Amino acid sequence: MGWIMAIMWLLTAITLVFVVLRLYLRIYIVGTTGPDDYVYTLSGILFLLCTLFMQVSSTYGFGQNIVELALDNVVAAMKMGMIGETFAVLGMATAKVSLGLFLLRIVVVPWHRVVIWTTVISLLAVSVTTAIIFWIQCIPIERIFDPRVSGRCIINIQPFSILHGSWCAAADFLLAGLPWLVIWKLNMKQREKMTIAGSMSLGVIAGACGIVRTIELGGISSKNYTFDATSIIIWSAAELTVTMICIGIPTVARPVWRKIAGETAPRHSKDRYCKHTQDGTDAVAYDAFYVSELPDNGVSELPENGVSELPESGVNELPEKGVSELPDNGMSNATKLGLRGTTTLECCELGHNGSDEEILGPEFRQGQILDGRAKVKD
Repeated sequence: MGWIMAIMWLLTAITLVFVVLRLYLRIYIVGTTGPDDYVYTLSGILFLLCTLFMQVSSTYGFGQNIVELALDNVVAAMKMGMIGETFAVLGMATAKVSLGLFLLRIVVVPWHRVVIWTTVISLLAVSVTTAIIFWIQCIPIERIFDPRVSGRCIINIQPFSILHGSWCAAADFLLAGLPWLVIWKLNMKQREKMTIAGSMSLGVIAGACGIVRTIELGGISSKNYTFDATSIIIWSAAELTVTMICIGIPTVARPVWRKIAGETAPRHSKDRYCKHTQDGTDAVAYDAFYVSELPDNGVSELPENGVSELPESGVNELPEKGVSELPDNGMSNATKLGLRGTTTLECCELGHNGSDEEILGPEFRQGQILDGRAKVKD
């Protein structure tokens, strides 16, 4: 079991490095956090707890043949191992949920959002159900890991474990392919698209690990549990680690590299993020409002949270580069949009989640402003 625990601690260390870097990046560099950051951190904590309990289990003989162990050690090893496996099941689910929440920040196509939400919710439901059934399969609970306790087992856990393993693998493949549909349509350089979508596609490897783990699930109900279940633990750890890495590369490694390389985002685009729409234009991520067919003499009935104080004579001349610098708190003065004449405009006062630009880069924001945010009719 020594080499198995060495592998698990190595995988745990890699995961925790990404978790710590992400928290540092979001808190001290970006200055804001989001739900996907919390879920990502929770996944790392669950993985750490899994490894800790498996380490304790190994001291009682987990990884050895059950016939070689004293009965008290078998009971302790199985109990600690079950706790560790429970944390692994929940950790795998939350890692994929974190990836889903990140994708939800950059998609607006309705069926994309439906697919992501369906995947996230169904995976959580299957994972929590499997974890619960794992502990109530026998009455009393102690009967599961202590043969000296009188009782009976009323539920066969193996079908639920196979369902969970298959569902995780399917989610891995789905969430690995979806970024190509989403990111490929964004206004970014080809190299940036390949880097981000490619790193997220590492989920294919996680899916492969999930398939192998599902095949090995026969060991979960084996009479030689302390030995046969070790492969399940290893493949679970591998799947969880790969999932955390494929999220960590675009959300941690790339922004850190940009900071090291001295690549900074324009001040006017800080904390603003716009999404890509189905028709090729760019819409906003948060608190969007829309103004169409602006009259030559100004704008009437603008929303309270949006553009205000337009001069009666219209708006200032459009600068050569498209849009003049915007204030940090959103668009508080429409003259800074630099628009004139009959115009169809999409403008926004956005929420403060700066990680999107840290991940996708300033080219993405600039491309959205120039290509889709304002369309000027001659």
